[in-house]
Amino acid sequence: MSTKLTFDDLMAEVEEAYKAVVFEGPGGVVFNLRAVPVLPRHERQTVVEAVTTVNNSEADANAQEDAIDTVLLAVVDKPEEFKPVLDTLPLGAKATLIKAWGQETQAPEA
Repeated sequence: MSTKLTFDDLMAEVEEAYKAVVFEGPGGVVFNLRAVPVLPRHERQTVVEAVTTVNNSEADANAQEDAIDTVLLAVVDKPEEFKPVLDTLPLGAKATLIKAWGQETQAPEA
């Protein structure tokens, strides 16, 4: 007897194994910050490259903030809706958000 897997079953299993970090934005809009293993290849590569900059102690604050923005926009489930929220956050809030995401999703060190 063979095992039957559907696309939906497989995706549900992966999403269950790699829980997203839930962030509630202004007005109660909920965003899911997905784990790296759930991302498509091009988004994973974007995240890995940007995390390198985030972790580079020699990078200036603007470069690190740009890299944080890149990571968060790559992992969020609704990037167009999230972008204006991200633009209003100060660097310290962005750093806290990416740290929580990194810890909770077992992402590369962020």
